[in-house]
Amino acid sequence: DSGRPFFLYLALAHMHVPLSPPQPPAPGRGVYGASLGEMDELVGWIKELADSLGRGSTLLWFTGDNGPWAQKCELAGRLGPFVGAWQRQRGGSSAKQTTWEGGHRVPALVYWPGRVPARRTSRALLSVLDIFPTLVALAGAALPPNRSFDGLDVSPVLFGWSDVGHKVLLHPNSGAAGKVGEIEALRLAQYKAFYTTGGALACDGSTGPAERHQPPLIFNLDRDLQEQEPLDVASREYQAVLPAISKAYAQALQDIAADNVSVADYSQDPAAIPCCNVQHVGCRCHGAQGALGSSWDPHVEKRTPRLCL
Repeated sequence: DSGRPFFLYLALAHMHVPLSPPQPPAPGRGVYGASLGEMDELVGWIKELADSLGRGSTLLWFTGDNGPWAQKCELAGRLGPFVGAWQRQRGGSSAKQTTWEGGHRVPALVYWPGRVPARRTSRALLSVLDIFPTLVALAGAALPPNRSFDGLDVSPVLFGWSDVGHKVLLHPNSGAAGKVGEIEALRLAQYKAFYTTGGALACDGSTGPAERHQPPLIFNLDRDLQEQEPLDVASREYQAVLPAISKAYAQALQDIAADNVSVADYSQDPAAIPCCNVQHVGCRCHGAQGALGSSWDPHVEKRTPRLCL
């Protein structure tokens, strides 16, 4: 009503277990389909409101955060063509918690009448990390100069002026194999390199063993979107692309090691101390203190606010 610019971040939990659609699923749709339909309807309401009050001046950006959670079986969704066939032959899931395409490749839709071309698909490599610098640039502001940002201003891609996004994308370990957070897979143009592979817990209860690869496994995703057959190490293509991948990987690790600009000390702020409260669903409790039936003093909890991680 004020006419001032606004920013709305809406994190929808519809497709995360436990799925609880308000209406019984229609025949053939199942609980997952019903939840997806409800989310689609909600996004539709937001779009209609934006069109009625600010058509042409409102950007809508929709994206997911990871692939299906395979161990949840029929509640997880599907991988489509991104099956991670090499890993599936060795056991486990190649979806959420893995660095296979099915684990981190997600849908993205951008809508801005008059600015974003309709019915256009781009093959540019983008990341959720690009949303922040893109919105900053569109707002006419500048990023802080005293730190590094992994995201790019990708408005030229959104507006159809370019199909150039990231040349290199890093894929941190997410729980299936290797130490969580370490970079042991990366994308360079159409090539995907794995220094460590592994499968997450699958619907059938299997997991794929962690395997180290030196030299790395390399897939050409232009020809092999299913990640079924890595390039032959002795092939001309592998030998041609390996030096560029090795250089990009070394630069990434060096950049990460040198970019330690945070001055936050969470041990000094009582409000940010990890809590252990068995009555709070968001807390992580370890040891005897976290056992069910442990004492809990609500008065102490009120006096000392805690951040639940």
